[in-house]
Amino acid sequence: MKYSIALSLVPRVGSKNMRRLLAAFGSAEAVMNAGAERLTEAGASPRVVQEIASGRSIPRAMSIIDICERTGVRVLTLGMPDFPRAFAECPDAPCLLYVRGGIDFNSGKWLSIVGTRNATPEGIAATGRVVRDLALLYPDTVVVSGLAFGIDKAAHCAALQYGLKTVAVMAGWVDDIVPRSHYYLARQILETGGAIVSDMPPGTVIDRGNFLSRNRLVAGLSDATVVVESAAKGGSLVTADIAVSYGKELFALPGAIDSPMSEGTNMLIRSNKAIMYQSAEDIALALGWKRAAAAPPATALAPRLRQAYEDFPDGARLDAESLAELWNVPLWEASSIVGQLRAKGLLAADPYRCYYKI
Repeated sequence: MKYSIALSLVPRVGSKNMRRLLAAFGSAEAVMNAGAERLTEAGASPRVVQEIASGRSIPRAMSIIDICERTGVRVLTLGMPDFPRAFAECPDAPCLLYVRGGIDFNSGKWLSIVGTRNATPEGIAATGRVVRDLALLYPDTVVVSGLAFGIDKAAHCAALQYGLKTVAVMAGWVDDIVPRSHYYLARQILETGGAIVSDMPPGTVIDRGNFLSRNRLVAGLSDATVVVESAAKGGSLVTADIAVSYGKELFALPGAIDSPMSEGTNMLIRSNKAIMYQSAEDIALALGWKRAAAAPPATALAPRLRQAYEDFPDGARLDAESLAELWNVPLWEASSIVGQLRAKGLLAADPYRCYYKI
């Protein structure tokens, strides 16, 4: 671990170079002790060769290990069993992660949810519906986001509300919560089995480049990324591009054509970069997810619910008003029936609040 941290601290080594050197020498210890000639033969730049040969990063690595041991931060390095296997598909993914929290990175269904910091009320509500439907159908889903204002915060909060684990990726050290107003949200994430992660060491000064690194982690940790809202330019579109470059599935929620916060998502759909998200089943179909447990058969329902379910046309998407008319009941009663059928995993909703059989 000491040598992995020391190698990651070498200026300009970067994730790609670090991976190349590890592949060439077999271990971080071998890289740090290779000598200038062998490092040069392996393609390291003169500056990197000089820094590695000096050994200046080793004392700082020892200091970081001490900090992690005292504060309970885990250090995961490439090759460890607990290191995220999802990074295998990402050529510039980090070779080292600092983790606060005991989450298993190789268990469950991982999904990143991102979007603008300037989220609209509709976008926040849509984020909640996405997470709710995932929690109902796939309760082992882990929601990944960046703990920023707007859609990120909405995704974390919805995961907590619906009983899913959630992981927040920091642009700096794991204990440097930004924005500070989300400190208690970060505590809730940890208290419910989630994690705070970063590839940045303690003492990192956060700048624009750190957020690009954070976006790589957000895209890389998950099986797919969902963009809920985005302007024509923004960090969530950068995350979307990174996810596509990694060969990960990308989804986007369509929005009103006159909404500035839907320009980015509509563009992703129009350019065929993203699959249009309509329901949790879209994600399941694209990723081959299997449900943890089958929904109860309609025959096991109470007579009134069973009749309502049987009357619901296969393949149709109907809003509450249409269902009230179909079932010949008041709107409030139709909403109650829909809620009960959704709770039993027999109906789901799309972003337009239309319901359909699963």
